[in-house]
Amino acid sequence: MAILYGVLRGRPDRYKREDNSSTPHLQIRVLENSGQPWRIAVNVQSDSGSNVAFWVVDPFPGHPLLASLPGKVSGFSTVARKADEALDYVKAPLFDWTHGRLLPPSGSASSDDLQDLLSLYLDQCKNAGGEIYAFGAKFDQNLHKPIDIEFGNTDGLHGIHDIHMNQGNVGAHAGDNGAFHDGGLLLAFPDRYLGLFLGFQTQRIPTDAAGNAAAGATAIGQILSEKPIPGPVPVPSSSIYIERALINPSGNDAGREVVVLASLVTTAQTLTNWRLMDKNGRVTPINTTLGPGQSMAITLDGNGVQLGNQGGNLILQDNHNAQVDVVTYTAGDASSENRYFRFRR
Repeated sequence: MAILYGVLRGRPDRYKREDNSSTPHLQIRVLENSGQPWRIAVNVQSDSGSNVAFWVVDPFPGHPLLASLPGKVSGFSTVARKADEALDYVKAPLFDWTHGRLLPPSGSASSDDLQDLLSLYLDQCKNAGGEIYAFGAKFDQNLHKPIDIEFGNTDGLHGIHDIHMNQGNVGAHAGDNGAFHDGGLLLAFPDRYLGLFLGFQTQRIPTDAAGNAAAGATAIGQILSEKPIPGPVPVPSSSIYIERALINPSGNDAGREVVVLASLVTTAQTLTNWRLMDKNGRVTPINTTLGPGQSMAITLDGNGVQLGNQGGNLILQDNHNAQVDVVTYTAGDASSENRYFRFRR
């Protein structure tokens, strides 16, 4: 699906609830530095009527994406589809999947629904003089909605939607799947960033390189609900993982960077036609055997995977190109020369 994906930077102004719509959104009005108003349409219920999954990460530290935010222009700008520019819930992890909540769009009490909680964080951000970075798809047509006139979006094009996970869909929305174009809200406070991330219960993880649900993928609703919805059982965690890396050797990095793989099991593991992939899609083939509980250093030759010193991600894939492990790192993590960095878990 061709979309104009990017990030909208602005200051929160006000918002409006939609409590009686068939597909309700929380409509957020933000202002860019010139005073131009924009509308952010945040889904608070799926088009099938199910509740939306919601993750809060406060504070939101230690992700390569954060370094690019201060340089974004006020208003909308497109971003590169990679870990230090765009959102991808799977390939550049943002949160622990099990820490989400399933929240209704509306409720009868205070702070008991998704619109209440989103509004609470928006109010806090506005009162602190903060900014919003909304990742999603820019409006590509004027739908002549009354809310746009109310918000001052007179051409109907100054807006952004798809503020949710945009992969792992099955059925009617499978055509929306893709890598590094997930939506979400990052709120910039004077002392920290806060992340608000959303997904639909029917979306499945893990996903493949194209953002489609992988074989045996599990629905988000099944992960979060006490009464699991029908679907495949979760895929067991891999016994092979990315342990650490020499990101910043002294001198010329080419041919001297190292990634260390490790095994968690008591039997030898032969990796045939596996591969590592970096934030720019460069690939290093892996053909090796790890002994029981062994770690093994893979020296990068400079022709495949490269460990950029400004941050990025690394994806380990098996011989079916299924994602086995993924890690992210920041410019700060890469700042020490001749020192291995152990990836956070």
